[in-house]
Amino acid sequence: MRVLFLFALLAGAAHAQHNHGTAANVDGLEVAETFVVTGLRLDETDPPPGSGVGRAGLRYGDGGYVSVVHGKPFVRGRVVWGGLVADGQVWAAGAHQATELVTTVALEVGGTRLEPGAYSLFVTPTGDRWTLHVNTTLGMHLADEYDPALDVVALEVAPRSLEDVVESLTWSFADDGSALVLSWDRRSAAFPISRLP
Repeated sequence: MRVLFLFALLAGAAHAQHNHGTAANVDGLEVAETFVVTGLRLDETDPPPGSGVGRAGLRYGDGGYVSVVHGKPFVRGRVVWGGLVADGQVWAAGAHQATELVTTVALEVGGTRLEPGAYSLFVTPTGDRWTLHVNTTLGMHLADEYDPALDVVALEVAPRSLEDVVESLTWSFADDGSALVLSWDRRSAAFPISRLP
């Protein structure tokens, strides 16, 4: 219930910035729209204190829906990778509460079928390999209560370096729905996903 309330709150934010992508031919299982809600409009070069809340969404032509809600920390000139985010340790992939994914459709993530429902997302960044953990426990504070035995998916990918700094941590979906993407500071990782019938 808490997650749905947060979704409604974010969707109704009058001054929220939205970035949209759409597929050219929308039919049934194809992606109709992707979007990112970046929060209230702010100067990314001088962000306010604390962390914001972000949301990414993916909607299919038949009404199927996937959404990610996360805490949105800022770089603020700090060392992120190997500093704020420890190398080799599981991380909530956001701020304050564990990042949460809700899907109304079955997905394939890392070769594993993910049934419709709500999940927590964690990431373990280790040098040139990052692991996405999809976990069945909800409402966790950071990774304090994380239990790897409750992972239903562990997907490893190679991150890439970015030319420009992404000041605020951002989860997003590829426009064609083929990946769930985490970007922050000068690094980004695309975790492959696909819709299942």
